[in-house]
Amino acid sequence: MTHSGRLILNKGVRHRILTGHPWVFAGEVERTEGNPEDGGTVEIRSVKGDSLGSAIYNSRSQIVARRYSHKLVALDERLLDMRLNDAIAYRERQAPFAPDQPRRLVWSESDELPGLIADRYGDVLVLHTLTLAMSQRETLIADLLRKKTGCRVVLARNDAPVREREGLPLERQILHGEYAAPTCVRIADIAYDLDLWSGQKTGFYLDQVENYSAVAVYAKGRRVLDCFTNQGAFALTAMKAGAVSCRAADQSTEALKRAEITATTAKIEIEWIQANVFDLVRHYEQKKEKFDLVILDPPSFTKSKGNKESALRGYHELHLRALRLLTPGGILATFSCSHHVTARDWDDLLERAATETGSTLRLLRRLGQSSDHPVLVNVPETEYLRGYVLEKVHEKN
Repeated sequence: MTHSGRLILNKGVRHRILTGHPWVFAGEVERTEGNPEDGGTVEIRSVKGDSLGSAIYNSRSQIVARRYSHKLVALDERLLDMRLNDAIAYRERQAPFAPDQPRRLVWSESDELPGLIADRYGDVLVLHTLTLAMSQRETLIADLLRKKTGCRVVLARNDAPVREREGLPLERQILHGEYAAPTCVRIADIAYDLDLWSGQKTGFYLDQVENYSAVAVYAKGRRVLDCFTNQGAFALTAMKAGAVSCRAADQSTEALKRAEITATTAKIEIEWIQANVFDLVRHYEQKKEKFDLVILDPPSFTKSKGNKESALRGYHELHLRALRLLTPGGILATFSCSHHVTARDWDDLLERAATETGSTLRLLRRLGQSSDHPVLVNVPETEYLRGYVLEKVHEKN
């Protein structure tokens, strides 16, 4: 017997696990057999009694089980080793990476390791273990990854609030070696000195790495406004690509301080502005300021379906003001990082904003998360970052 228990799905429910999704919610379970332990593994069975594979289990979570294999197999060192090898090999097939170029090595359900995130920054590995099962196996995972990568330091950045849904504490610790900031990496040919203890996510927004250069293609000769700049990557890359000026705004003083250090080292001039972006764009609109490239990369305004409408109102206001700030022929690069906001939602939002500002928008390019954050078509939650590059063809006089 591989598992300590078995979950039997109930009748009358459309179980997504039958179409390839790995999650089972507590309300989908008819009964539990055996004595499954939180953090342990269980077999999933359909209403008809067919085996649906192996899953990690946590009775304290709304998502009571997350499948990691369609077969009955233990989540032991052998399987973890195989899954990690597969994840790293996938990234190597996508594109070769320089030693100082950061990358995501493991991304949760996309790599059949639910709740495990592993990012590499030079010779430092940073882990998120967001499920109880992965948290219990964290030391083993760290040792396996260290041997595969040769990294000298492994950090556990387990400070994501989602851990609380699994009954896990928020904490940060060093699993191997000693760490002292900064960690130097290169992104879009710009050197960044990162503090992996305090940056967003595991230290940087790696999901946007490929988009910095994609947006910078449109920057040459333009006046740029970069909203929600964080550590300044869009602004820095735009200026390096030939923008004539750039203002970059964020509410975080600490993030702007790190961005300014990077700019000084790279000898790039940017006007850094500590402000609430909503207030700032409203102020610029009142002053009739104009820009040729506006970048909107806000944080997720919604973590659940419940406040989606409120989030869409916020996004709508941002886009109205951004379009009013754009010159005719100007470029809007806009991003959404919530899977609750669908592509249809975003298309409708852009259409309404264009209509209300009397603008005609031409779609130049659609963007998504970097290729080391793979999307599974059966798991819509794995596609959360959507980007649009739009040209404001003209506006009504």
